Amino acid sequence: MLQINPKKFKPIKNKTIPNPMRPKFRNKAQANIYFLSQRKFNGEKKIKFIRNIKFIISLSAIIIGGYLLSN
Repeated sequence: MLQINPKKFKPIKNKTIPNPMRPKFRNKAQANIYFLSQRKFNGEKKIKFIRNIKFIISLSAIIIGGYLLSN
């Protein structure tokens, strides 16, 4: 069996345990993939919302214009 030699162990200097699930906070030049994907997702959501608003406004303008022309 393998014997563990206690003299080879080094004391842990940095006692903080890194959490791999937490994204790293860096400046914008070093932005990691997590934040880039979040920005892309938020941008797609905003574009979809604007497109829906334009559709609703144009549809309501057509309905109101048709109503006013029919009277």
